[in-house]
Amino acid sequence: MIPNYAIDQNLKVEFLTPDIEGNSFILGISLLGSDDVLGGFGEFVLGVSLLGGDDVLAPSSGLKWQEVQCSVASAEISVGGSLQDSVNFQPEPATANLTLQSYDLDPTVNKNIRANTKFRIRLEDEELDRILFQGYIDTIDVTYFPDGPNLIQITGFDAYKSLVNSRFAVWDTTSFGTHIHVDETWELVGIYSGLGLSPASVHVGGQLPVQNETNVQVSSIVNDALIVGNGLVWLDQDTEELVVIHRTGVQAATPETFIIGNNHGDDYHLCMSEINVFSDADAVYNSLTVSLTSDPLITTFRKDQDSIDLYGESAIDIAINTTTLAQLNNWADRVFNHRSANQVNQVQTPAIDRLGTLTNAAVFTPGMTVGVSYTNSQLDIVGFYTIIKVSHRIDVDNWFTTLELWKEA
Repeated sequence: MIPNYAIDQNLKVEFLTPDIEGNSFILGISLLGSDDVLGGFGEFVLGVSLLGGDDVLAPSSGLKWQEVQCSVASAEISVGGSLQDSVNFQPEPATANLTLQSYDLDPTVNKNIRANTKFRIRLEDEELDRILFQGYIDTIDVTYFPDGPNLIQITGFDAYKSLVNSRFAVWDTTSFGTHIHVDETWELVGIYSGLGLSPASVHVGGQLPVQNETNVQVSSIVNDALIVGNGLVWLDQDTEELVVIHRTGVQAATPETFIIGNNHGDDYHLCMSEINVFSDADAVYNSLTVSLTSDPLITTFRKDQDSIDLYGESAIDIAINTTTLAQLNNWADRVFNHRSANQVNQVQTPAIDRLGTLTNAAVFTPGMTVGVSYTNSQLDIVGFYTIIKVSHRIDVDNWFTTLELWKEA
C-alpha cells in the first residue's frame, strides 16, 4: 500500500490550534488589547449579533490543522469495542497514546497545547490520505531530563467519549407511534448529537418502545439500540460520523477479503505474528432465555438439546428493551444461531512487510470481514470473522496491528 514506509515521512501528528497568520479573537487564548478581533464570517459581532443566534465566538476560521515538528517515538491507537457477556457489543471511545519529543508541543512553552486541544494522527502518501485517529487531548504529561530533550506523553479520546457521557435535554420519540425502529433511533442520535450518521452504516433491525423523557443519558439510548439491534457502533475517524452496522449483516467474504495466516500462497495474504483462540463456557451456552424489560413475564426460550445431553446445561438469561414477543423471538433466533464453541478472538499482523511496504492492515476498520487461516500437520484454524476492534502499536521500526474478532461473519 505504501512502499518504503517511514514514520517520519508518512505518519503525521497534527493539532487544531489558532492560525498564527490570522487575527480572530479566541476566548482563553487571545489577550485583551491585542490585535485579535471579533466579527466577520459568521462570528459574533457586538451590537449586531443576537444572543441565542447562530453567530459564535472563537470561530473555526481562527483555527487550522497544523503539523508540529516533533519526533514521534511511539503511537498506540485503538478504534472499536469489545464483547460483553459473549452476546453484546460494548462500544468504547477510540483512544490514542503518543510518546514524542518536541518543545513546540510542550504545554509549558505552547499555551495552545492543553487538555481538550483537538489532534489527529494521519497516514499520508502520494495516493493515500487517511485519518487513523481524531480526538481531543485528555491528559498530557511532560518529563524533563538534565542533559536531554523533554519526553511528552499524550492520551486522547475521540468524540464518542463526550457523546456517551452526555445527556439529551429532551428525548421524545412518541411521534413514531407505538414503537421506533432501531435504524430511526440511530438517525435521531446522530441528529441530536450533531455527529450525524455515516452513509457507510448498514440496516439494523429491531424495535424499541417510544419514550418522552427529559435529561436522558445518551449511554442508555445507545446501549438499548445496540442490544436490540445486535449492532456495532464506532466513529469514522475521517468524518467523525457514527457508523452503525448489524453484526450478522456485515459484508460477506469475497475473493478480495484479506486473509491473515501462515499460507503465503493465499490471495490477499497478510502475515500472522500471533493468533489467539479461546473457548469460554459463557460463550458456548446451550440454553437461552430472553424476556421483555418492561414485562418479564413475556419470555422466549431456545435450547440445544443435543449439546445439553452431551455436556449438561449452560444457561444465560437476558432482558432486552424491545416491544413484543415476535421481536423477542427474532432476537433470540439471531443470537442463538450465531454461537461458536471455539473461535479466534484475536489475531495480530505485522503491518510492515518484509519489503518495507505498509500493508492494508494499517487502514482496517471495525465492521470489516477478515479471514484467518492457520494450518499445520495438526491444526486447521480457518474461518471468516467480523472485526470489532482495531489496535495499532507503532514505533520507529515496527507497526503491529491487532484485530479483535467476533464469531464467524
